Amino acid sequence: MKTSKELRSQAWEQLRKSYWMVLVVTLIVTALPAGTSIGIIGFIIAGPLLVGQSIYLIDMIEVNPEGKKLELLLEGFKKSFVNSLLAWILTSIFTFLWSLLFIIPGIIKALAYSMTPYIIAENPDMDAMKAIDKSQEMMKGHKTELLMLYLSFIGWFILTLFTFGIGMFFLIPYINTTVANFYLELRGKKTIIAEIE
Repeated sequence: MKTSKELRSQAWEQLRKSYWMVLVVTLIVTALPAGTSIGIIGFIIAGPLLVGQSIYLIDMIEVNPEGKKLELLLEGFKKSFVNSLLAWILTSIFTFLWSLLFIIPGIIKALAYSMTPYIIAENPDMDAMKAIDKSQEMMKGHKTELLMLYLSFIGWFILTLFTFGIGMFFLIPYINTTVANFYLELRGKKTIIAEIE
């Protein structure tokens, strides 16, 4: 498994060709659900958008380095709307319930569920619960690595404070691309993740 520094460096190189396109995707995924006047609609579209973003990032990293296929963002609606929505609802509920016990169990479970959108991105027909289980399986022994990867961006987070938060829009594409690379490292060379028996 690559180190946090190696994953960040890899993502940085990838973004040299596609940064502005990834920024557009990030703005859509972040702003569209939040900007919807009816809250429930924003919640409903968040799951499919996250899966669409996962599809887009995997494609950008593995196939189209310039990241021009913005239409891939809609694939979460076209190919896996129900599974994407259910996975988003279930992981949100599970994380919330674990957080009621204490903040640390909530964080641990959020890390365990974090690969779910990527799994559905590559397996649109996989049942939402199976995708969640597969994420937990993939993250066994790797949750600390992902947590340390997020913490490795803390210097960047501090710098964004001097931009009154505006810098976050530029930082999030970097984080998302790095996490996508983390997923691909866990997944290995396979193009499709086998379903859990």
